[in-house]
Amino acid sequence: MTRLQEKGPTAMGTAIDGISSAPQDDGFDWYSSFRGRHGRPLRVLHVGNIANNAFNNARIQRQHGIDAYVLAYENYHIMACPEWEEANFDGDLGDPFFPNWSSLDLKGYLRPGWFASGPLELCCAMIEAEVTGQEVLAEQLRHSLDRARRRVSSQTAYARAVRYGQRAKRFARRSALGALRAFSGGDQKVELARLAVISEQAPVQLSPLRESDLASYRARLAPLIRLFDHFDVIQAYSTDGAWPLLAHHPYLAYEHGTLRAIPFQDDSLGRLARTVFLGAQHVLVTNIDCLSAARRLGIPSSRITPLPHAFDDKKLVEFKKANPAIRPPDDRILFFHPARHDWLDADPSLVKGNDRLIRAFATVAREDSRLRLAMIAWGRDLQASRELVRSLGLEGRVQWMDPMRKPQLWQAYLSSHAVLDQFVLPSFGGITFEALALGRPVITHIDSGSAAEFFSQSPPVLQASSDNEIAVALRRIASDPGDMQQLGEAGATWIQRLHSAKRIVELQLRAYRQYLAGSQPIEPSTSREEL
Repeated sequence: MTRLQEKGPTAMGTAIDGISSAPQDDGFDWYSSFRGRHGRPLRVLHVGNIANNAFNNARIQRQHGIDAYVLAYENYHIMACPEWEEANFDGDLGDPFFPNWSSLDLKGYLRPGWFASGPLELCCAMIEAEVTGQEVLAEQLRHSLDRARRRVSSQTAYARAVRYGQRAKRFARRSALGALRAFSGGDQKVELARLAVISEQAPVQLSPLRESDLASYRARLAPLIRLFDHFDVIQAYSTDGAWPLLAHHPYLAYEHGTLRAIPFQDDSLGRLARTVFLGAQHVLVTNIDCLSAARRLGIPSSRITPLPHAFDDKKLVEFKKANPAIRPPDDRILFFHPARHDWLDADPSLVKGNDRLIRAFATVAREDSRLRLAMIAWGRDLQASRELVRSLGLEGRVQWMDPMRKPQLWQAYLSSHAVLDQFVLPSFGGITFEALALGRPVITHIDSGSAAEFFSQSPPVLQASSDNEIAVALRRIASDPGDMQQLGEAGATWIQRLHSAKRIVELQLRAYRQYLAGSQPIEPSTSREEL
């Protein structure tokens, strides 16, 4: 077996607006040829799983015959768990950062064998056993992971002590590494110099990378080095590209808002993020407004792929077909705003502009007694939003709903005349593309020029950012409650063409083709010893 060699970027085709376009044959044509040449599927390891981005990518890749795995390691958050996406459950999970799934009836749902979360070493061993065909060992390791997660996620005094112990162990590991460095030779300095050269490629005047910025990743690198050699592609999320970077292994970096501001901070996290994204063979940018940030950071356009957020549009289409009776009410105009309430802080990665919507709704609601607004009661500024609603005399026109899981959320979308996303950042995520997939009109703030560059065509949403623009959009929906303009149908068609699961996989395959150009993929193997 040959480890993939580090190669520079190669052209994928002619450039459009500075971003590489597709070659003549699409990603699936290339993948068919890959399978024919190597006699096996492509192997992809997704490292990190914030907001289930890796899980959703791996799931839709597997629908197209890619052998994809997810190394989620110690991210136990409820929205980084497969159960959140796929299981049917009710009840209280306790701490959302350490949900206790064993306390609920999951109706027989089992995590897929290609997903691993828990202690890092166990996760690596389980995935290695899976990918090398050691089914009995893989099953044993899955049970060990289940037990480890239950221990750390229960709300007992013992579990809290375990979580504290894990943090202390990581601190001790970093301290031991620092002591070891004090007696190390020149290799460490050479390695730091290599990475510092990468970080200094950014055309921004910020401090260079320091060894301490890498300490937590370097201290835990050992179990990953061997695992990486089993895969053709390493796709690392956020700053988890630090692991393949330290292992001298090629990787793709996946941003989910990470490029917006973090790499331009003059602190440890900023230095790490700059190095990880500049050191990647290719960067997958999933937010419209982060394309300019990627260029500002100095990432060559030939190494950037604009990639829609991973989601399975088929699930939403099937849900709508299975629930034809769910539709907006006839006796009122219902707007649904599920976004997190976050508008007092100016942090660009968090702010949603909920206050702008509430004020605009108050203006239009005075003109039309049919209007109602439903919002979800969550977010840092929830209380401030409640007080704003009261101060504007909207208590009888606003409905507050508890946070809900996907099926209930989709029902709320289908029951509304329009879905309202966010009004500050010129970008969008899950709320907009799920609502569009379900055929609902959407009001949100986007930069149509950047969206057209990102997707090749801007989505058919009602653009609004200021109070006045939001009010104009609300009036337009209220004047056409039956959607005779067919905004909803246009949105569903746009999703099928430019934001479907198939297109998301196809775009990643194009990036993989470039990533693997000139490299020799791994050869088939069945056991640890052979590797």
